Amino acid sequence: MILSSRFSASLISVVVGLALSACQPASDPSDMPTETTDTPDTSVVTQDTAAQAETDEAVVADETDESVIDSAPMMEDYTKALTRMNNEVNIGMVYNDPDTAFAKSILALHRGAVNMAQLQLKYGTDNALLLLAQEIIDSQQQRIDISNKWLASHPDIPNPKPNTEAMQLDYADIVASMNYNIRMGTESVVADLAFARGMLAHQRAVLQLAKVELRYGTDVEMRRLAVQITRDQPRIIQILEDWLANNAPAPSPEAEAEAEESIELEEDGDTIKRDEQA
Repeated sequence: MILSSRFSASLISVVVGLALSACQPASDPSDMPTETTDTPDTSVVTQDTAAQAETDEAVVADETDESVIDSAPMMEDYTKALTRMNNEVNIGMVYNDPDTAFAKSILALHRGAVNMAQLQLKYGTDNALLLLAQEIIDSQQQRIDISNKWLASHPDIPNPKPNTEAMQLDYADIVASMNYNIRMGTESVVADLAFARGMLAHQRAVLQLAKVELRYGTDVEMRRLAVQITRDQPRIIQILEDWLANNAPAPSPEAEAEAEESIELEEDGDTIKRDEQA
């Protein structure tokens, strides 16, 4: 009987213990022992990688800024040279006498050619273009002297001639096209490309002005100068065209479409002008 009572008491204590145990919250995993493993410390690697990335970005930014700074003086010099040339040619193209208009306009273009060639000698690196630039400087100075001397004794006439308006319209078309093409060409940050494209547009305009003088002019000396230009200019134009064909990147489809649109507008303008003159 006594044994039975002790057994019952023991059983009750076990049951109570199990019940209390069931009521306790689950053990916190952080309190449980964990197996120790060697894991690499990635904080240092991450910091080093971030620092290297910042350094790389800084280098790229510096290189980009440096290229912009390097091309900025060249583009500024081209802008100044073209502005001076345009200011002078705009005076000549509205003269009443075709010979005086030619002398003044071609003088402006020759001075512009010398300035552009000097910029090529300053910034360019291509040997063929450097030689061409020096040739242009040497040859243009002779024509500058001829035009200056002739203009000193041939001022513009006070009243227009019968062909003055037609001459002025031709000059306006030539100069407008030249300005656009030179501006587009000299926007290149590569000095040799800027010179080749800009000078090509310039030389084509010089040739066209000479043809206008032969169409409307009557002065023997100015017509002789125009003939010399029509004889000499195609060779320089061909040199520039060949260089660009071998060295210039292919134009984008957008640029080709824009060029075709420009040609169509020029053709439409010529048609309108011919109709008005008729």
